[in-house]
Amino acid sequence: MNFKLRQLQGVLALARTGSFSRAAAASAMTQPAFSQMIRELETTLDLRLFDRTTRRVDLTDAGRALVALVRRPVDELADAYANLRDFAAGTRGRIELALLPSAAFGFMARALAAYQTRHPLVQVTLREEQNDVLLQQVRDREVDFGIGVLPRRDPELEATDLFTDELVAVLPASHRLARRATLPWTLVAGEPLILLPRPSSVRQMVESALAGGGAQCKPAFEVANMVTAASMARLGLGITVLPWLALAEMRQEGLAVRRISGPRPLRRVGIIKRKGRSLSPAAAEFLALLEAERSAFEPQALAAPRGR
Repeated sequence: MNFKLRQLQGVLALARTGSFSRAAAASAMTQPAFSQMIRELETTLDLRLFDRTTRRVDLTDAGRALVALVRRPVDELADAYANLRDFAAGTRGRIELALLPSAAFGFMARALAAYQTRHPLVQVTLREEQNDVLLQQVRDREVDFGIGVLPRRDPELEATDLFTDELVAVLPASHRLARRATLPWTLVAGEPLILLPRPSSVRQMVESALAGGGAQCKPAFEVANMVTAASMARLGLGITVLPWLALAEMRQEGLAVRRISGPRPLRRVGIIKRKGRSLSPAAAEFLALLEAERSAFEPQALAAPRGR
């Protein structure tokens, strides 16, 4: 195993061209240096690989056996090297990320479309998860990073803010409270509530706000996704609280969207990473795109929902 990859590549080039001068040129070497390299390999193997005459170069039986044995592995190594160069450049690879369902509606779809246009050979896998599940997947290294909310300091995680999102009250357009420009939490608490599951950051923010006002959080309905919550509100089954990030991408006919006050429910959506974890070049490139172009993807959460 003392021969070198460069020597094997030279043997294949010489077998293919049948000429030391052409093989040397294909190997980006001078002819004397190329000839010396082949002689050194023959000395190492104690075999003559080529019969040389003034007119031609022919493979010996040993040379043909060697070429048959090494052609495929050398080609595979060349492919592996090219793939690793693409990997290092961030143009090939795999990214796995978890993100809030509200981010998947429009923000991440637009970001992913822009990224895949630039890097079509990178495979991106998205997992829509509730925030608590998302954070745990980042901790457990099941995903490269998450797009979510880090509610408090965490010894294992770090966050880079992307933008501010706002929770808003969603109710039937014909509801008596729809005449108000904003709704305080006290009025929201007095209505039948249609809420998302407990692991969601939205549910946790609603419970915290209601508890701060001395109200209990007893939803009339608990649903798995935001489309269902909005549909039930449209049918007059109650009021729901949803992030504007997602609502901006949903059909709003028959609904009234109102800000909530006392306190105003804002959340910072950001990139969640495990501390000390090195990201692949492809993942780092994806995050660079998010940070560089976040203004193009931002849902304009603070300006959009307003009372009529």
